[in-house]
Amino acid sequence: MLATLRSARLGLLCGLASAIQLPAQQSEPVPPVRIGVFFWHDSPNDERTFAGVRDGLRSALREVEFVERRAGGDRDKAKKGLFELRDAECRLLLLMGTQAALLAQEHVPEVPRVFTAVANPVASQLCPDWKTAGSAVAGASYWIEPAAVLAVFRLAVPGLHRLGMLRSRTSGVVSQAELAAMRALADGSEGVALELIDQVADDVDDIERATKTLLDAGVQAIWIPNDFTIYQNLAVITKQTSAVRVPLVTTALAAVRSEAVVSATVDFELHGRRTAALLLRVLDGHEPASLPIDTMQSFRIVANLDAARRAGIELPLSLLVLADELIHEEARDVGPR
Repeated sequence: MLATLRSARLGLLCGLASAIQLPAQQSEPVPPVRIGVFFWHDSPNDERTFAGVRDGLRSALREVEFVERRAGGDRDKAKKGLFELRDAECRLLLLMGTQAALLAQEHVPEVPRVFTAVANPVASQLCPDWKTAGSAVAGASYWIEPAAVLAVFRLAVPGLHRLGMLRSRTSGVVSQAELAAMRALADGSEGVALELIDQVADDVDDIERATKTLLDAGVQAIWIPNDFTIYQNLAVITKQTSAVRVPLVTTALAAVRSEAVVSATVDFELHGRRTAALLLRVLDGHEPASLPIDTMQSFRIVANLDAARRAGIELPLSLLVLADELIHEEARDVGPR
């Protein structure tokens, strides 16, 4: 019996060996796809989105070589970086954020492009409508409808009807779109009962003046939009708002992780993975202009209990129950000494 099993195994191995035709010469490895990545400035949203893009492509087993250029908010450096990416023989450009996409549209319109980490590409004039981004362009948006944003803000501030928005003149491309959409909601929807008061800071030094103007107007909360100049300088704002217990509400993830009490935002890493799927479709031969704008199907509510405590306000239980994430650093009880 043992001899019979050995004979059968030997026959099977010989049959497999003869069936497998090894190539006479090993083929050359397929080079990775080269993608240019352009950042306008250092944004937490952009970084999380890019991490999601990398994870998505890795999960799809797609070999990619990323060539990065970062402008640091400098227009001359941005133009130079975009030209370098154009000349680096990249299959396409991945544009991180609204301003990055607008600059690429201006300087390298002939290069196939995919934008991501963009709030409202239509309002920002990146594309004519949500059905297509136009010639040579595809894109992904993290837009949250203004009605949903307002509902989240009212969870933190029940009865909110006088809302201030603080934005900047220097980096206010996205915040302008957010403001326009909220104004349209307030003006065109019955039962919204919202007065929106807008203040524009000319630069960082003007933020203190703009904040005081909103507080003097009697706003019940100040909205920190996706405006880099504003959410990078929240300490200037809270110096005044904490004294009068006016909370900050936000659509910027960085702001709620700092001084805002609540945010309506998205999972940017998931947004990045959705962008990776869009990139794969373009790399596989789909014309960018044939692809509709990818949009997120959900949003996240984040409540910052520590920021609320510093602002001297108590967040309603209804918000705490619905929040997807609570930011709260537990105080350590060291006991009697």
